[in-house]
Amino acid sequence: MAVTTLRQPTREFEKSSSVGELWYTRCPVPTASGIALDLGLLRDEFAKSGIELKSIRDSEDPRVNISHFDHSLPGLFREGGNIPAIWARSEGRDTVTVALTWIDEYQAIVVRGDSSIHSLADLVGRKIGLPRQHGQRVDFARAMSLRGIETGLRVAGLSLEQVELVDVTSEQPVFVTGAGVANGRFHELESAALLRGDVDAIYVKGAPGLGSAKTHGLRSLINLGALEDPLLRVNNGNPRPVTVDRRTALERPDLVARYLAVLLQASHWAEGHASEVFEIIGKEVGRPAEEARAAYGSDVAHRFGLDLSDIRRRGLADQKDFLLRHGFITQDFDVGGWINPEPLALAHELLKQG
Repeated sequence: MAVTTLRQPTREFEKSSSVGELWYTRCPVPTASGIALDLGLLRDEFAKSGIELKSIRDSEDPRVNISHFDHSLPGLFREGGNIPAIWARSEGRDTVTVALTWIDEYQAIVVRGDSSIHSLADLVGRKIGLPRQHGQRVDFARAMSLRGIETGLRVAGLSLEQVELVDVTSEQPVFVTGAGVANGRFHELESAALLRGDVDAIYVKGAPGLGSAKTHGLRSLINLGALEDPLLRVNNGNPRPVTVDRRTALERPDLVARYLAVLLQASHWAEGHASEVFEIIGKEVGRPAEEARAAYGSDVAHRFGLDLSDIRRRGLADQKDFLLRHGFITQDFDVGGWINPEPLALAHELLKQG
């Protein structure tokens, strides 16, 4: 593909601290980072400056691996689910959000195909499975499911108090870093509990959730990802923050801007390469490209753009409030103060300069 060569910024901050390596991590979901990495754009961009770009997944050091959740590694860029990013900031990690992405996905409350439950109203007094994962810094799978369940009930004029939440417990974390990502394991335990009759309904999402529903003949009561109000679609995946440690953003905003400019380039490339995009997403989520298309929409190739729009900021703040309300985080913080718009503005300047 033809890629614009980014002109180097000519500002005083170029003279600040030298950098020999940068780290990256992203979740196994559709991301601009995943597109850029698959195309080799990020590697090539920083190789021009003699900077080695490293994946925390490739490290054998568990202290590096866990940075996907606690963002304790200096010089780390992360694009992925907002729950770990919000948790890390709440725990005092000095990170900043430099961009937000928003890719809607299949999010559903499902029941067995032979269930007598045919509407959300029928869930009153019923058991809804809620995953509980041990061994996590933050139980993002539980938070994600609870958010989807609460939203679905609210759409129907119901509350969590009108249903019985039943723990579906795993002794092992569902997310694995270092050796790889077991993304396909999402929803397996909940689906098994549903099929056994231990619970009456569960929440599923994304291509793994859609695949599980199809495999087991589960029936959807609502697809939250199709709701008109974007704030009703907020969950771990919407919006997804791109975060970096504050020191890197302050001392080397030129490098952060170059990183974001490459992600913007990747989003532009995706718009003209839909079939390749579904193949890339399929590899990321561990599901066939056809399932990726069904779960994320036929227009997903046009939705990798980065911005800091008001609706995305509101969605991020709303998610933080949800996590605080339900005890997934214990320390409140100002989401507005967590956002640094300068690197993204500079990234757009770099692309304009060509």
